[in-house]
Amino acid sequence: MLDLYCPAPPLSQLAAAPARSRVEVRCQDQPPDGLAALLARVPEAELSAGALWNRLAARHYPGARQLWLVAESDGATVGCLSAVVRRHHGFDRLESSLDGVLGGPQVPADLPEELQADTFASLGRTFGGLVGGRRALAAFSLSPSSLARFGALPPIAPWHDVATRAAVVPCADGLAAADQRLDRIRRSERDRALRRGCRLQIETDPAVLAAWYPLYTARAARWAQIPVPLGLMQDLLREAPDRVAFGTVRLDGELLGGHFGFASGGRLVSWQGGVRPDLPAGLFTTVLLYWLDIETACARGLTAVDFGGCAGRDSLWDFKRRFGAVAETRHQWLLRTHLGRLLAGVASRLRS
Repeated sequence: MLDLYCPAPPLSQLAAAPARSRVEVRCQDQPPDGLAALLARVPEAELSAGALWNRLAARHYPGARQLWLVAESDGATVGCLSAVVRRHHGFDRLESSLDGVLGGPQVPADLPEELQADTFASLGRTFGGLVGGRRALAAFSLSPSSLARFGALPPIAPWHDVATRAAVVPCADGLAAADQRLDRIRRSERDRALRRGCRLQIETDPAVLAAWYPLYTARAARWAQIPVPLGLMQDLLREAPDRVAFGTVRLDGELLGGHFGFASGGRLVSWQGGVRPDLPAGLFTTVLLYWLDIETACARGLTAVDFGGCAGRDSLWDFKRRFGAVAETRHQWLLRTHLGRLLAGVASRLRS
């Protein structure tokens, strides 16, 4: 029986996939050489798979550090998996999908199909093998591209595949088509707010992020969520302005609310948001922010806006579908120790 209070084996002892695989996997604390070139061969690679995201996440999340799994075959790098390791109440969480972003194994599509499948499975097995002792959880959520390529593979023990529903608004056919998909109520609310003088803007100044951040943290507290660090969002805005989309709504120059998102996997991920809770009826600030995300995705040539999950919240799904959202099944691969499951249960009860 697993002694949950004994240290798990060092990462260096878990550096190889099973012998039946011709793929070797090693663990390290820095991205592999040639990462950008590798990810360029991965269809619609996620921002979270790159060096910038993981460096900044490790810098700004308290007590966090980077973890990289690098897969090799015949001396060549054939894939990788990045994760951020966070300490929480004395236990480590190994998260390749941090705070709702998509991640998981990154495997080039120009490899032989058998090697692609072997690499994906080897990275998954090795990542799961790190869980134990004080490493209480590992998790990643597959991107639509990865799901299409690897979703039909046999389950990789001992992972649990948890399916949830996400809301995605198509944008590939342009803004006029996106406008036609709006529910008439949403369109009316948007137009009424604009007639009242509300203005939409994409911001580039990290100081505006700091001014908006209390609105976001207040919303996170209402949902019993731990907020994303301000420094992470500010550094993403500074270092990847072409990927980040921080949109705001103002009335007479006064900041009413904002959405922070970024381009990833060919989509705009609407990641975090917050609006003033004391606004009068008729401003429809949240509606305007959703519409601004759609406008931004269309202007940047992205295929969709990912408005995230709606699991267990029918009213939230109903709100998002009125923007033309379609349901997309999202698969999170999750692995917890027994103690990790107990801690998750306690956290769930505290949020309810």
